[in-house]
Amino acid sequence: MKMKWMLALVCAALMVVAAGCGKDAAPQSDKMRVVATVFPVADVVKKVGGDLVDVHLLVPPGAEPHDWEPTVSDRKEIGKAKVFFYNGAGLEPMEQLLTPEVLGDAKAVELAQGLKLRVPTAHEEEDHDGHHHDEADAHDEDGHHHDDADAHHDDDHDHDHEGTVEHAHKHEHGHHHHGGVDPHVWLDPQNVMHQVDTVVAALSEADPAHAATYRENGEAYKKELAQLDADFAQALAQRSNRTLLVTHAAFGYLADRYGLEQIAIMGIDADAEPTPERMADLIEAVRTHDIKVIYTEELLSPKLAEAIARETGAQVRMLNPIEGLTAAQEKAGADYLSLQRENLAALTAN
Repeated sequence: MKMKWMLALVCAALMVVAAGCGKDAAPQSDKMRVVATVFPVADVVKKVGGDLVDVHLLVPPGAEPHDWEPTVSDRKEIGKAKVFFYNGAGLEPMEQLLTPEVLGDAKAVELAQGLKLRVPTAHEEEDHDGHHHDEADAHDEDGHHHDDADAHHDDDHDHDHEGTVEHAHKHEHGHHHHGGVDPHVWLDPQNVMHQVDTVVAALSEADPAHAATYRENGEAYKKELAQLDADFAQALAQRSNRTLLVTHAAFGYLADRYGLEQIAIMGIDADAEPTPERMADLIEAVRTHDIKVIYTEELLSPKLAEAIARETGAQVRMLNPIEGLTAAQEKAGADYLSLQRENLAALTAN
């Protein structure tokens, strides 16, 4: 009887230990912890990392990335990570985050690093007083002057992104005014292909044992991005009207890539409403360019686009800058590829 009682106790103890081990061995515990600031960054990291990484996104669904300020909790999350991924190019307030106190042992990786960044044109950017920025007023992040030749693509709209500035610095100026450049680099699929390589290198360095898997995932994703790029190029080549009127100037990389021109109601920051004079200019532009569709966004108010549409008879349609997801999109499992496919449908619909 005593032996049976002892056996029962041993079995119970083994069950407790097994349960504890099972909890520790859950897939989540085996994943490398990484942090990403915004959705387009997190999406690339997830595609490359797959089941090997646990990606914590700082800017939540439904939030406007241009307005985001990191919380104390956000800073703590970064310190827990192995790698900290961010877009750069002035999108996030990096002066608050790229400090030893915040980073801890996390390695910071900027996905805009190595890309050629666009300088907004006069049609795309407007200051808070409602004045247009001429190309002659554009400066790079080091304060150097860019002339007209540096502010535009050439007529061929080639793959080298002529009219951009090489992004060679390592840290941001630390504000949401983007240092005179456009941070929405991900809207050109070829830029995302470059970002894939950056993420592969960063994850492989942090987790060498799984480097081969990261490379395989990266190559597979780049094939999907190449197909997306080809589909955009083929479909948009047939678009008769080459002018896009958008709510805020987020689509310059997409426009440059596929030979379109962007006119924006608001500038890069999307935080200053246009003056009455600017609205009158936009209404005239709709008529001059025979624009039939004004594109608005789910994370921004459509009222300005709707006001211009009422004056001109144009339609209002959604075009997604893919800065972040809505709660519904997150629940539906939307990703960069699916949202870009929706954009292509919007751009080619009659």
